[in-house]
Amino acid sequence: MVTLLCGPPCAGKTTLARNLAQPGEALLDFDDICVELGSTHQWAHPPHIRAQAEHLMRARMRHLRLAAAGGYVIRTAPAAHQRAALAGLLRATRVWVVDPGMQECLRRAHTRPRGTARAIRRWYARYTPSPVDQPCPWVDTPPAQPLSTSRVW
Repeated sequence: MVTLLCGPPCAGKTTLARNLAQPGEALLDFDDICVELGSTHQWAHPPHIRAQAEHLMRARMRHLRLAAAGGYVIRTAPAAHQRAALAGLLRATRVWVVDPGMQECLRRAHTRPRGTARAIRRWYARYTPSPVDQPCPWVDTPPAQPLSTSRVW
C-alpha cells in the first residue's frame, strides 16, 4: 500500500511518515534524498543537488509503485491535478493532505530557511481540493500511540 502525503512546508508530513512507516516500508522524502546526495543543509539545497534529487525521487516513485511492501511518498502538491496525477503514478491507495493550518505552519517556519513563510503562503494560495484526497487520521483522529516530532517547533 502506498500513501501519498501532501501539504504545505512545515505541516508535519515527514514527521507523520516517520511515525507511521513500518519496517520494510519505503519513505520517499525530497529533503532526505538531497542530504543523501551530499547537501549539507536540511532544507535549503544547492540547485545542482535539487535537480539530481528530483530525478532520483521520480525514479524511486516509479519503483515504489511496483514494490510489494509499499510506503510513504512526501510531496507538497497543492493543486488537485498534481495529487491526482501522483496518486495514479504511484497507484496510491491513500492520499492525505496534512494541513494543520497556515498559522501553525508559519509558526513552525522560524526554524527553516528564509523564504519558507513565502512558500507556505504560496501553497495555501494554490491549494485546491481533489476527489482523491482522504481525511488524514493524524489531523482528524489521533493515533493510538502519540506521535513524536522529529524536531523542536
